[in-house]
Amino acid sequence: MKDHNTLRTFAVATLLLAGTLHAQHTRTGKGESYWNNTWEWHHQLEHQFDAQGQEVLYTHYSVSVLDSSMTMESITHKGYSGSGQLVWRSTRSADPFTQLLTVGDSTVFVHDAQDSLVTETMYTLDGGSWELSTRTTYYRNVIGALDSAYVDTDAFGNWNLAARMLITLNAQGWTEHIQYDSLLNNVWIEYAELEIAYDPDGRPTLYEYTDPTPIPYEGVRHAFSYDAQGQLDSLVHSTKFPGGSWHSYSCTTYDPVGDGLSNYSNYYRLDTLSIDWTLNDRLTYEPFTAIPERPTAAVLRAFPNPTEDVVRIPELTGTPVRIQVCDGHGRVALEQSLVMDGTISLAGLPAGSYHLVTTDPRGGVRFTRVLKH
Repeated sequence: MKDHNTLRTFAVATLLLAGTLHAQHTRTGKGESYWNNTWEWHHQLEHQFDAQGQEVLYTHYSVSVLDSSMTMESITHKGYSGSGQLVWRSTRSADPFTQLLTVGDSTVFVHDAQDSLVTETMYTLDGGSWELSTRTTYYRNVIGALDSAYVDTDAFGNWNLAARMLITLNAQGWTEHIQYDSLLNNVWIEYAELEIAYDPDGRPTLYEYTDPTPIPYEGVRHAFSYDAQGQLDSLVHSTKFPGGSWHSYSCTTYDPVGDGLSNYSNYYRLDTLSIDWTLNDRLTYEPFTAIPERPTAAVLRAFPNPTEDVVRIPELTGTPVRIQVCDGHGRVALEQSLVMDGTISLAGLPAGSYHLVTTDPRGGVRFTRVLKH
């Protein structure tokens, strides 16, 4: 049986964290692909940041090449501790036709007093309720350096050990080797290795990922280079077929634009077919845009409360939003677009306590609690 107390705690914490998010500025990126000698607008990315410069919201839209209309594909919310550590992240996909949020996943990050990551626990949403999925626990040596991580999977409310990462450090204390193992019939079996090389300033210059069972690739390489200011300048991806040599197939060049974001251009090639580097995709960010202060609080008002059927939310009258009604276990009991008069009917739902969570077209999240007789 599932640990419903854990799920209930998670659901309430998610709502409270979502309600506290308030973005101060936004950055919008335009994703284009080169096709038939023309740049076509296919995607738009929107990042929102709080007063501390932390990303609190990320929204991904697809763009129609016919009329440039946008359809939301996914939305990600993030929450942070007072010291700026990421403590919560939740991503939901959107139905392409109704634009209602559907499946998703959320991860809760726990840190110790020194802000070192201790555990990260993932929940998945599929079928209306959040369910425990995986938990990763991190271990450190006597000097506080990370040396291993163990992954548990949830099975009917119980954690089962499933995988691990064994980490080797170099003389500078930087991670130089990671061995990935899976547990099968109580025996650890290696399934991959990662080697990392650095420049003198501690920046990674090469990730080389190899697989002891090379199907279809024996390995994958990521080669990094940096500009004079130490910013990432380019990233080249290569693969190696079993028994063959390394072949580079894509390269991304970066131009930092602030807020931890970069304009980038993607190039592809097939050197096995003598096809040289060709520019295929690019992403360009617009300048900083401030977000006006919202005059209302994150917590909504609902009347009447308690109610037997219809609930009215006056702040949302005339506002197009999506609304989710979640029960005490975090299950989505009802989801719909809120009508323009700001009302929603709870008819058909059993008596009990519900959280009403609304998402506006720009991804702003607000909530309230309603008791139904």
